[in-house]
Amino acid sequence: MFGGSQETTYKQIGKKYGVNVLFHCGKSRNGGNKKEFKTIVKKADVVVILLGALGHVSMDIVKEVCKEQGIQMITHDGRGASGAIQKCVSFFNTPAAA
Repeated sequence: MFGGSQETTYKQIGKKYGVNVLFHCGKSRNGGNKKEFKTIVKKADVVVILLGALGHVSMDIVKEVCKEQGIQMITHDGRGASGAIQKCVSFFNTPAAA
């Protein structure tokens, strides 16, 4: 999950849904750090970007890393942890994701 500031909340809600949340607030010097983002993306099954909580430069870097690593990326319009986690769970429960 990229964006936001509620890491503990994301992880707690993820645990309720059986999801292990890897988190980065998305804030880095000069808008993003590709190496740092790549470390997280490589460990992920899917990447969730919180559109309202991630700057454009960081978002572009995360998108680029996901494409390079072949990791599916989904977006969430809000900043809320519950909605983002539910969107992730729904992604895995759709036949196209299986």
